[in-house]
Amino acid sequence: MWDVKRDPLADSQKIRFLLEENAQSLSFADVLERWRECPDFSLWFSQQLAELPFTAFRWETPAVTASTVSRLFEFVVIDSPALVRQADRTAFTEHFSSAAPESVVSFSNLRGDAILVVPCPSHSAVDYCHLADFVRGASELQQQELWKTVGTVMQARLNEQPVWLSTAGAGVAWLHVRLDDRPKYYGHQPYRSERV
Repeated sequence: MWDVKRDPLADSQKIRFLLEENAQSLSFADVLERWRECPDFSLWFSQQLAELPFTAFRWETPAVTASTVSRLFEFVVIDSPALVRQADRTAFTEHFSSAAPESVVSFSNLRGDAILVVPCPSHSAVDYCHLADFVRGASELQQQELWKTVGTVMQARLNEQPVWLSTAGAGVAWLHVRLDDRPKYYGHQPYRSERV
């Protein structure tokens, strides 16, 4: 049903992905809808990331607006071994305190220029320092909830101002998916400099 096209980029530290369903390319709108409505798609998507050869990676998409949400969905992953470190379970404690373990929360960052989607810690010893840890160690239910929340928050955020969807993680050692007003932490230059 779903398929992925992987394109290793020149420096071999990045891989570009395109997604298909029944041999048809998926748009941003398609992917956002499937994250919200199709738990099996979310698990399949996580599995594609879990199978990557990188111990840790950053995940970046090009910018999108309400007018460009029909563009092809693509993303790059960037090998990021520096993200392998001790996770900080206390990083977002004030947001975790009222949430159930293994749930997902979303909130604005301190500057108010990004929305963060963050998995809450589980009772197990599994930590989510970065996206690779999460897709390889989180429960299926929490993985589904993360992508559902990303799809829901992203859909609500879409307007004529561009939004960059990504993970970074160099500053805070706990996975947080970013919906940014600008590509301030982007490592893939074509997405960083693209005019929207």
